[in-house]
Amino acid sequence: MKWRYSLLWKRPGPCPGEPELASDVVEAGKPAPESVMSLWVAGAGYAVCVDFLDDRPVRRWSDERKAATRRRNLERRVNRIAPLFADELIERELTAGPAYFRGISAA
Repeated sequence: MKWRYSLLWKRPGPCPGEPELASDVVEAGKPAPESVMSLWVAGAGYAVCVDFLDDRPVRRWSDERKAATRRRNLERRVNRIAPLFADELIERELTAGPAYFRGISAA
């Protein structure tokens, strides 16, 4: 695993220069490298940031798993808010967005 240290603009408002002044990748657990720390000035608006880089691929949910989770969450939500009309409200939601509850994402 690697860590990426960078010097990024973090103050609200427009950035006076580059949004990222420096960055460097080091082994996990190592302190920030001198190439980043030498440019950092306290109170100047830039912050030393660390990102944890991972080589593992992102695991995506299958459409079936997304559909089951979305339906289960809908049932929980409706039963908590309006248990008396739960069946009718769930049926309305399922007919209003059938693709969403089949696990198909809009994006």
